[in-house]
Amino acid sequence: MDPQLRNFSVMIVDDDRLVQKLVVDVLKNLGFGKTLRADDGKAAIQMLDGNQVDFIFCDWRMPQMSGLEFIKQIRSGKTRINPFIPIIMLTGNAEVHQVIEARNIGANDYLIKPFTVKQITKRIIELVDNPREFIASPKYTGPCRRRKNVPPKGPDRRKPRKVKR
Repeated sequence: MDPQLRNFSVMIVDDDRLVQKLVVDVLKNLGFGKTLRADDGKAAIQMLDGNQVDFIFCDWRMPQMSGLEFIKQIRSGKTRINPFIPIIMLTGNAEVHQVIEARNIGANDYLIKPFTVKQITKRIIELVDNPREFIASPKYTGPCRRRKNVPPKGPDRRKPRKVKR
């Protein structure tokens, strides 16, 4: 990856130390410089008050303050923390309604545990190379919830096809 990644700072917010270590190891192998760790959202908010990070990996279920509450606090703009920090939710919550809930509170991306090094790498590359536009409105602050218009793979089903008889 890009040698400039050593200038990036990343925070991992997860109460599972093994997950923290895995993500930190992946980030270091990719060339990232500074990594910060927090065991829950409350501790992360305190750390972020004195440190600037370029993006965050955050678990959903944690003591003290859940990942959802953590993201809501950041996106609220009521703290001194940049409300436009990209956040990737790391979680075992795999149901569609949970993915939608995380997206609707401002998560940039969603990665279901257990995940692979390849999946983490892909999410990081997407964040760095193709950042999503941010929206700030009275009801929502966060990444644009619409994905880019990418044509579907395979045959275009909107075009009429010849029927064989």
